[in-house]
Amino acid sequence: MLPVPKSNRYIRRKGGKVFKPPRVKNWEARALWEIREQYSGTPIEGKVSVYVELLLPNHRRRDIDNMLKSLWDVLEKGGVIKNDNQIYEVRTIKKVVKGKQGTLVCIRGFQEGSSP
Repeated sequence: MLPVPKSNRYIRRKGGKVFKPPRVKNWEARALWEIREQYSGTPIEGKVSVYVELLLPNHRRRDIDNMLKSLWDVLEKGGVIKNDNQIYEVRTIKKVVKGKQGTLVCIRGFQEGSSP
């Protein structure tokens, strides 16, 4: 599934309580399940380079940077990376394929001084 964009509406306050809307909780739970099915190693340490491919079902406007913030959070929570401050390079591609959606993430060590 596509990451739920992290924006001002990500966590809401109601009656002094802080919570995540059901849409966000559901996405996080599904994303964490998917991560645990595909990655069973220890958290990656050190500087990393991340390639992200977002497969979008339509041409609706979406903010890549907010989607990536949510993705970094679940990668950290799912034990793939130790902390999202390890990410030194990001390449993100949006592809529109009518009726399909998904996220592909590839992580490798960051090479100092390398160019794209």
